[in-house]
Amino acid sequence: MNTLTAVLDFLRRNGAREVLVLTDRNVDALYPQYLSPLAETWSCHKIVVPAGESSKSIEQATAIWEEMLDRQYDREVVVLNFGGGMICDLGGFVAATYKRGVRNINLPTTLLAMIDAAVGGKTAVNHHYTKNCIGVFRQPDFIAPADTQFLDTLPHPELLSGFGEMLKYALISSHTFFQELEQLDRLTPGVVRKNWIDACVRFKESRVSADFEDRGARRVLNFGHTYGHAYESWCAAQGDPVPHGVAVAVGMVIECRLSAQAGILPQEELERIEQLVRRHFVVPDWDEALRNRLLPYLAQDKKVCNGAVTIIPLRHIGLIGQPRMLSLNDGMTLSPMK
Repeated sequence: MNTLTAVLDFLRRNGAREVLVLTDRNVDALYPQYLSPLAETWSCHKIVVPAGESSKSIEQATAIWEEMLDRQYDREVVVLNFGGGMICDLGGFVAATYKRGVRNINLPTTLLAMIDAAVGGKTAVNHHYTKNCIGVFRQPDFIAPADTQFLDTLPHPELLSGFGEMLKYALISSHTFFQELEQLDRLTPGVVRKNWIDACVRFKESRVSADFEDRGARRVLNFGHTYGHAYESWCAAQGDPVPHGVAVAVGMVIECRLSAQAGILPQEELERIEQLVRRHFVVPDWDEALRNRLLPYLAQDKKVCNGAVTIIPLRHIGLIGQPRMLSLNDGMTLSPMK
């Protein structure tokens, strides 16, 4: 069953009457007729928001809520999020909060969304350059199966963003997966394997099912995100935003260095990780100046408690360690959690 057929089948089986499609300008320009079969059966309306992370805001969510109210949508409306990670996060948040929750579908069009953002039920918007600081946990009612043909129209920076998250999954779940990614000399849509996407989704679903609200087993998925989110927020504040997965790749290098300095990750494995990341990503030098720039954003992290933030260290490629506390005062010492 292909992606669109699966969506139509879900709507039929669940007695949907009205469908609100949320997408961004880039996806709408590339695929203006992709969802046209919806209108043959359902009352369908489309909201198109500007592309980019700036749309993942409380102001944009408010505009969507107001349009939904103007159209007098009740709790039977289905929100269909057609796009990448920003659309899945924003649309999921809007659906979770409109009239205390309406059904929503994620139809991912980017590699990042296919392997990560569309899965797991974390919905949020950003505020004051702080990533995902306003949001709720709510699983989508349906996730359309990944269609890798969407990757053919994906700009390279966005493909690279998805690859950053894919590399995260390899590092925390499978040495063999990491070795396969090591063989890539150049990242193109054609080299992305469907079984890699499936492996990422299976691993994430296994952790989410064990710990939906991110208090235990799910925390491994935060690997690279503590410093990654701080770097992403700092870049946005400088007016030079970077895609999420690119920031995660930078965050993984920093956190792997901290793991190696703490004697948790072998130095030779750190070198392999850095070699692969630097082959595809531009990674800034980790020094005191960069640490000081990121410190205000680290302090806003959701995981901060008593002046320290939780870091997920890597023990070996494919094997994550127990969470450690990183003091924000020195930023270079990983202490076991008490």
